[in-house]
Amino acid sequence: MDVAGLEAFIQIAEFGSFRRAAEAMRLSQTALSHRIRKLEEDVGVTLFQRTTRSLSLTRAGQEFFPEARDALMRLSHLYENLRREGRQAREKVSVGCLGSLGEHFLPDVLREFRQRYPQVSVTVFDEPAAALRERVASGEAQFALTILGAQLWTQKSRALFEEDFVAAVPAEHPLADREALTWADLVGYPLARVATTTSHGFMLSESLGTFGEKLDWAYEVQRVNMAVCFVANAIAVTVLPRLAIPPSPELRILPITAPSIRRTVGIIARDGEPLPRPAQSLQRMLLHAIAHHPKGANGTPRA
Repeated sequence: MDVAGLEAFIQIAEFGSFRRAAEAMRLSQTALSHRIRKLEEDVGVTLFQRTTRSLSLTRAGQEFFPEARDALMRLSHLYENLRREGRQAREKVSVGCLGSLGEHFLPDVLREFRQRYPQVSVTVFDEPAAALRERVASGEAQFALTILGAQLWTQKSRALFEEDFVAAVPAEHPLADREALTWADLVGYPLARVATTTSHGFMLSESLGTFGEKLDWAYEVQRVNMAVCFVANAIAVTVLPRLAIPPSPELRILPITAPSIRRTVGIIARDGEPLPRPAQSLQRMLLHAIAHHPKGANGTPRA
């Protein structure tokens, strides 16, 4: 569709003059005449009746004019709405992040991002993995740092690192002096777990299978922080991904083997949809921060 020709046709029809239409469009009359000639050749009909003294619409032009004007106005509104959405996308970044990961990686990244993009606001969805998948699918989050698993078919993913599940025990607990534990060592002690409806709880339940029935899951909570609180107050032992457990003198963190259980952490985004420049920049900063984090996936200092 010859949008430039349509615009020229409408301007000439409204002004009733090639000269005045050319001035309004900041074109030469020659350029304007070229646009109309091209449009008439394209549609195959004459739109203007021209003489040395007068200019008028032909019958075809009269029928075409109101429809063309309305169509161009609608197109203009759609274009402006799209531009407005583009400006808003450049002025706002929305990212999803598991809370345990965000606490480690986001503060420094967001501080640097603010220095580079002081006019861009950032929305962080610190929610469970299932909720983050839905945020990305709906477009509410432009990308998310989360556990990789059953992504939606409309999403692409990039694995970043694997993280061990470890035990957090009270500092004075009988197991606190061990260098490492097996799952059998936890039998007989009260445990606090995050609900099996969460990604953490589900992974543990699936990985342990029937052996999980031998463990005393005395407490079930909805949030990681509550499970850690129970350990800090010597109520229970908990098992969580390493980065989910903050350092504290009130608890000890011990690796668990036989079996070792790990989660894969990565980035998910909508497939086939490029990120706006600020979101791309934030993602690059986050990837750099993860690659250079002082602790590895299992929580031990990097060499």
